[in-house]
Amino acid sequence: MYLFEKQSKLKIFFICFAIATVMGLTSAAINVTAEIADNYNKLTPQEIFYIIIFPLIDELTGVYTFWLLIPAILAFFKRYPLYKHNILNRLPFYLLFTVAVGLTHTSMMYISRSIIYPALDFGTYDYGYIPFRIVMEYLKQFIIFWVVYAIYIVIKMNKEKEEQKIRTAKLEELLTKTRLEALKMQLNPHFLFNTLNMISSTMYDDLETADKMIANLSDLLRITLKSSGKGENKLKHEIEILNLYIEIMKSRFKDKLEVKINIEKKLENAVVPNFLFQPLVENSIKYGMENLRSTKISIAIKRENEKLLLQVKDNGPGINKNDGNILKKGVGLSNTVERLEKLYGSDYEFNWENLPEGGLVINISIPYKKENE
Repeated sequence: MYLFEKQSKLKIFFICFAIATVMGLTSAAINVTAEIADNYNKLTPQEIFYIIIFPLIDELTGVYTFWLLIPAILAFFKRYPLYKHNILNRLPFYLLFTVAVGLTHTSMMYISRSIIYPALDFGTYDYGYIPFRIVMEYLKQFIIFWVVYAIYIVIKMNKEKEEQKIRTAKLEELLTKTRLEALKMQLNPHFLFNTLNMISSTMYDDLETADKMIANLSDLLRITLKSSGKGENKLKHEIEILNLYIEIMKSRFKDKLEVKINIEKKLENAVVPNFLFQPLVENSIKYGMENLRSTKISIAIKRENEKLLLQVKDNGPGINKNDGNILKKGVGLSNTVERLEKLYGSDYEFNWENLPEGGLVINISIPYKKENE
């Protein structure tokens, strides 16, 4: 971070130097061309040389010495900012500072030219009558000072706007993460309560089966805790969680439950929402077991271009199409849809459809992302 800021300051330093050079050369060129245009037929080559070199020295020393004062001027702006509530008190201070800048700049120009002229064998530098020269230079310096201030304010406002955007983005990310954690906290206790209730009821009929269910639940919770704090997880880890859950359910329902998972091996490292499949499968088991002798569930996962397509299909009673608030009821479907929205915004699809032969199919489409090992 420090290195980045240092590089940024150096970049600004050289940009300002380049701007100062261009300004000096431009101003010198204006003076030179004006002088030559007025006296073109009267000038000797030597006079033309002096007409070029003197304005060049004067203008470049003028812009470079002012450029050296820029850090001090910017520090002043930062230390004593102007606001609506303090402008009347600080404006006189600003005006006094422009006088100090003007005197300093004029002195630096005079000193630098007094050194350069004799060094180049151009004789002693003549700045004219100093009091009037100070006034003349100050009028230009006063305007330049406020131009620098205007540029400083524009840059400052843009920087603050960018920082505000970054803060807003970080806040939105934090709120989304917090919301996702809240949704997971809602989902996991719901799942845990249902599973423990099932184990409790099984314990009176088959202690060995209940013991096996508890062991699978322990493994499931251990894996789930490892992924705590994540909004997304590798697909292979989610399938591992799902398989443990299915084993718990199969211990309870035995041959009445059949679950098939079809996934290409190359998709194992694809990233999916954490704890995605379990609530959907739980819904299928819950409503299937209430209405059928056996429940069949199939899960298919494939990739199409830049999308990952996930499908959960069962042979249950389906969803009552007259119920327009179906996604607002219960935990499974509503929680899944809300988490998809928090993670992907509008870049996802969640659709359900009752099958003609009976059953329900849920199709989910999310952006394909891959996490390397």
